[in-house]
Amino acid sequence: MIPVSILLIVFVAFMLMVLLYTFFNVYHMIRFGEARLRTVLIVVVYLLCLASILGWSAYLIAQADWSASIQIIPDTPLLP
Repeated sequence: MIPVSILLIVFVAFMLMVLLYTFFNVYHMIRFGEARLRTVLIVVVYLLCLASILGWSAYLIAQADWSASIQIIPDTPLLP
């Protein structure tokens, strides 16, 4: 039996990579992008999309039962 909360640890690790990627991208878009409204608009749209995905994920994560367990290998034999 494997606890479902391990999936939450994997998700948090993935979100840390997304956060690092976001800082990297936003920095380079602001630093090396053309100083135009288009650059600012792209950054804002990207951050709004990311925030909405994170909010939706947090909503779904809050509803999950993290005390449950998953059985990977069945107890019953596969062959009769």
